[in-house]
Amino acid sequence: MEQRVRVLLIEDDPDYTMLMSVYVNEACGESVKYVLESVVSLQGGLDLLSRQEYDIVLLDLMLPDSRGLDTLVKVRAKAPSLPVVVLTNLDQEDMGLEAIAHGAQDFLPKSKLDAGRLRHAIGFALARDRLFHQMERLVEGSPDGMVIVDRSRMVRYANAAALRLFRRRWEEFVGRLFDFELTPGRPVEVKLAGHGDEELSAEMRAGELEWKGYPAWVVTIRDVSDLKKLEKVRAEVKERRHTDKLKDQLLSTVSHELRTPLSVVKAVVGTLRDHLAGPLTDEQTEMIATADRHISRLTRLLNNFLDLTRLESRRSRVRRQPLDPLALIEEVCQGVRLANRGRAIALQVELPIKLPSVRVDADMIAQVLGNLLDNSRRYARGRVVVRAEAGEDEVMVSVTDDGPGIPAERIGELFDKFVQLDRARGGEGYKGTGLGLAISREIMTLNEGRIWAENAPRAGACFRFTLPLTSKTVAPKEDEPHAQTRS
Repeated sequence: MEQRVRVLLIEDDPDYTMLMSVYVNEACGESVKYVLESVVSLQGGLDLLSRQEYDIVLLDLMLPDSRGLDTLVKVRAKAPSLPVVVLTNLDQEDMGLEAIAHGAQDFLPKSKLDAGRLRHAIGFALARDRLFHQMERLVEGSPDGMVIVDRSRMVRYANAAALRLFRRRWEEFVGRLFDFELTPGRPVEVKLAGHGDEELSAEMRAGELEWKGYPAWVVTIRDVSDLKKLEKVRAEVKERRHTDKLKDQLLSTVSHELRTPLSVVKAVVGTLRDHLAGPLTDEQTEMIATADRHISRLTRLLNNFLDLTRLESRRSRVRRQPLDPLALIEEVCQGVRLANRGRAIALQVELPIKLPSVRVDADMIAQVLGNLLDNSRRYARGRVVVRAEAGEDEVMVSVTDDGPGIPAERIGELFDKFVQLDRARGGEGYKGTGLGLAISREIMTLNEGRIWAENAPRAGACFRFTLPLTSKTVAPKEDEPHAQTRS
């Protein structure tokens, strides 16, 4: 397919215009045809450029109505995207080089011109112009702001991203003094006006380059406001973790140091309570019983601190072995019954005849179930129910009470340290440490199980946890014997 290249020649010498017409015809080939139009003045050329489209301009800088580089400037202003090749005489080669610095694609000495050089110059100018526009589109599409600043700190160019960052229009920015000092070689943080009272943080870098033949700076500007916010959040999280670590170390140290004197106090109170140091009056007996209860509570608190510290630091040894979950659940429930004999809260256990073997640390899981039973009995009105069922690759155990339930907006906080919900108490007025559920969560993580809480369908709260099977045993169907329950 033949390519047609429309050439506009602005030249006032008729002999040279005729010669250029001959060269243009000779430069045509099978794939490219050059179509030449000519005018003898700058104004005539500008008029044609406003009415018609051309692919390239051949421009003589010395015209009747314009002389020197000002001629090129006016043509570029009229058609800024059109490639221009400047025609010069031998003594004007310096001007030709300066013309390239002002936006011309090439220059041709008139005395050395022939058809081959003309074809080469036009082809080179068109190719260079395409590359220039590709680079220009790349710069314009860059997400980073790019600004050209001359040595007098005047802005000569700014891409769209820079205009957005500085919140300026082209005519308000280009041709004005740049607001910031330029420090080459290292990034500098600057503050820019954002929306409303918001202030943007931007990273600015400056490097030297030559712009249209003159030394200048290329300034890149990147919005780092989100990055600064992220760094701030990371620093806060790091500081919080450090604070938590120091707090946990303090609690662990204090707990260890308190155990010995607490054991001595507990032994002395036990001796007095058992009348080994002599008889007590009724008032003394009541006071000793009060002290004994509070010592027991303090002992549980210290033990919980130590357990949680070991679990969170992963210093606890986990001895996971295959075991029968039914035997473990029944053993824990029987211990709770004996410890709470005579109290109003009933413990009901509904288990299937058989459950598949699970692989867990028996002591740890017993502690989890004990914590859940203790928590449920604290809030229950009259009954706590323990159930278990087999799934595809796990056994799920649930502990349900008939208390007031859990506020929906606070379920997600239950397993955090020191959290105690303001649920109305059931049969007991005991106030816990807020660590039992946090300990249970850490234990389930170490045993590759899950634990969560939800409100029961009718009333009360339901805590569930899962135990991984020893092997991927498929749960029996409903019509098999172990689907029956026993209480």
